[in-house]
Amino acid sequence: MSARTRGSGLIRRPPRAIPVGLLAAALLVAGGLGSWLLGTYLVDGTWPSAASATVEAISGTGIGSTEMRIAAVVLAVVGLALLLAALMPGRPSRVLVLEDAVPGETAISRRDLARRIQRRTENVDGVHSASVAVRRRRIDVAVETVVDDAAPVTRGAKDAVDRALAELRPAGPSRPRVRTHRRS
Repeated sequence: MSARTRGSGLIRRPPRAIPVGLLAAALLVAGGLGSWLLGTYLVDGTWPSAASATVEAISGTGIGSTEMRIAAVVLAVVGLALLLAALMPGRPSRVLVLEDAVPGETAISRRDLARRIQRRTENVDGVHSASVAVRRRRIDVAVETVVDDAAPVTRGAKDAVDRALAELRPAGPSRPRVRTHRRS
């Protein structure tokens, strides 16, 4: 029996969230417009005056016309983009930590990893505040200080980040970048 589990069972974030949100907004607008048109037609027996010219122009357009072909191509491109977004896996929402020879995996969310590094960094003398972004290949740490000489604060923050990473040993991003900004 292997000491490692099969594959990386980490839960991946769905990559379809943004495209589906955009599609939902477009369908909501189209549905609202269609409901307004149909409701006005059912109540008054005629199309709304603001949309009557557009409705007549669309009804007079043939299937083989250039406008219909352009609309078909646009819809095909949107469909292809949504299909590609559905097939591509998203970034894992968790990061493997404490990797060793013991069977099994331990993982924490990227947000929890960022919070731990942020709290460690904020405990350094001279640090006013810190923000951490855990990216795919790197960890960005932005430190604000009110101290005139920021070099010792930067070194202390870098050491705190390195200690936090040494404790957790994350499998993903391991290169921290610490930037210090002087706050006036």
